[in-house]
Amino acid sequence: MVKNLIRNKSFYKGRLLGKYWRVIIDGTGLFYFREKHCENCLVTKVEREDGKKETRYYHKVLEAKLILSEKIVISLGTEFIENESEDVSKNDCELNAAKRLLKRIKKEYPRLMFCIQGDALYAAESIMELCRKNHWEYVLTQKETRQPLLEESYEWIKEGNGGEEVSGIGKERGQGYFVNHVEEMVEAGRGRWKIENEGFNNQKNGIYNIEHLNSYDSTAMKNHYLITQIADILMQLYLSWNPLIRELGQSKKNTSSRLLESFRRQTVTDEDVLYIQRYTTVYLE
Repeated sequence: MVKNLIRNKSFYKGRLLGKYWRVIIDGTGLFYFREKHCENCLVTKVEREDGKKETRYYHKVLEAKLILSEKIVISLGTEFIENESEDVSKNDCELNAAKRLLKRIKKEYPRLMFCIQGDALYAAESIMELCRKNHWEYVLTQKETRQPLLEESYEWIKEGNGGEEVSGIGKERGQGYFVNHVEEMVEAGRGRWKIENEGFNNQKNGIYNIEHLNSYDSTAMKNHYLITQIADILMQLYLSWNPLIRELGQSKKNTSSRLLESFRRQTVTDEDVLYIQRYTTVYLE
């Protein structure tokens, strides 16, 4: 399904510089337990209000989200962050998961040109080297505590009036300072927030509630999460092209509930089947 969407020329204008498909990577926590849930649980120590430390077990996932347009951000790939067994000395981490995920994306989409975006966590030599090896570009957040030499060079250029200050950036109409005329790259880099806003935030607090534990079985938990990503792709496409939905102005949650209710109550007719079999073109905003 994702490959067919990529081949659709309707989304070509969403590429960076008319060439690179933007892929944002980020991780998030899904489930937390006070007791060990399975042999693949991640484990951490948290300090309680009384000062005592408590062991917590949890599950995380790493997502690669593909930006098709300003309103459509879909899952390109998923990598679960988990320990291989219960006797490991060090937790699996987002960086290791990112390496696995990016290698798999390269295998599944060997000819596509991507621009990988992420926060400062991924601004590591191993990730950048992997991007270069795959002939991909990357836009990663810079953080002074993680890249001190880069921060020092930037400040040196800035102090020498070698940069340019701009205002009115993005929807927030904020201010920024950049060098080497990379304003378009700054705008592209800000797109990283889409995975947190249109991605994880909607799926956690909107209609999907992905943090709700639907099963204690690890495989079932993963399957439910992956099915949610498929449902989210279909829902985003449905909301983006359906003019009646825009006119109604109802929330995504109400739209989802009414759509589900229509599946339950409305009978599929022969005319519906013929419509499904017919080649149909939909036009997005």
